[in-house]
Amino acid sequence: MSKQEPTTPKHSENAPAAYDRILEQLRQRLDKAGEVSWEYLQEQIEEAAEVELAAEEMTRDEIELLKAYLRRDLKQLGYYAHETGEGIAAWLHFDLDFLEQKIKQSLMDLADKTRVQHELLREQLAHSEDQYLAGEVSAPGTLRCLQCGEKQQLKATERIQPCSHCGAVLFERVSLPWSPEGH
Repeated sequence: MSKQEPTTPKHSENAPAAYDRILEQLRQRLDKAGEVSWEYLQEQIEEAAEVELAAEEMTRDEIELLKAYLRRDLKQLGYYAHETGEGIAAWLHFDLDFLEQKIKQSLMDLADKTRVQHELLREQLAHSEDQYLAGEVSAPGTLRCLQCGEKQQLKATERIQPCSHCGAVLFERVSLPWSPEGH
């Protein structure tokens, strides 16, 4: 019996830009709020996504996927920053010179706010939300193919492509190594 590869999601060409717009709206909303809880962050993701949906460039299903991708990326970034004390460059696993300043700042601002309830984040990360699927939209960073180990660098928010080496579609984020004992 062979393993069946998951079906990759289909997105419009606007999906990466919509992800960035939702992220920016979220950053602006949280700037006004100060320290926030994970629940408040969830509410703000919903509201920012509804604004994007109102622009009528994407379907409700696409917006739901983008919200899930944004939650996944923020959870992983918050968890990584809390556990390691490292910055966003370590999480992305490449030189920040490749990133646009706006995206870098948005991610760093949100990572600080998500630390407030890191224990809740830890519980939510306990399940397999740490895998990435080709076709999904992701924040910049380095992903590793779970089948062959080939790395894929996303230098901007974009759709994840199938592995260029083996064609597989499942990935994990690669971040600089850390030791829980050292932090």
